[in-house]
Amino acid sequence: MTRIIFLHGVGSSGAAMRPLAEALGVAGVAHVPDGPQPFDMGPGRQWFSVNGITEENRPARIAAALRTFCAMIESFGDPQQTVLIGFSQGAIMALHAVAAGLPSRAVFALSGRLAGPVPARTDWPAITLLHGDADPVIPAAHATATNAWLHAAGAAPELKVFDVLGHGVDDRVLSFLRSALATTIA
Repeated sequence: MTRIIFLHGVGSSGAAMRPLAEALGVAGVAHVPDGPQPFDMGPGRQWFSVNGITEENRPARIAAALRTFCAMIESFGDPQQTVLIGFSQGAIMALHAVAAGLPSRAVFALSGRLAGPVPARTDWPAITLLHGDADPVIPAAHATATNAWLHAAGAAPELKVFDVLGHGVDDRVLSFLRSALATTIA
């Protein structure tokens, strides 16, 4: 049976992802874990600290968080039967985990990105990048770069950029996800 793990953004919580699972009609097979660390700049949780983050130190912070992240994903069962749906920092972790070799059925990265190029592999899962062209937190240019880096590493991602969408999920994203999930978990 396919399971779906929803991964929240920095300063949020797993519970905040439950309405997305419900809106997609997959709450019965969804897991909504919390990031392992308290958010160090306010309430909520985080997968890694963004306090003082730069383009130069971002890869090391993500790499340091990957072991715990992958162990958490594996704790829910066989990752090959798992769909990862991450928003923002949750999407960053999902993308880097599969780039590091975590087997997954599919990844949907909402308003996320890679920190840089990733090593080639031959057994990439299906990856879909969904991003708003008006995202002020993670500009759409990062999604475009992520798409190029994934292609260069042997993946075949799909990039969908939504007009006039900021750092969030709207009805167009929900509609696209519903359709894509129906195909992925069928």
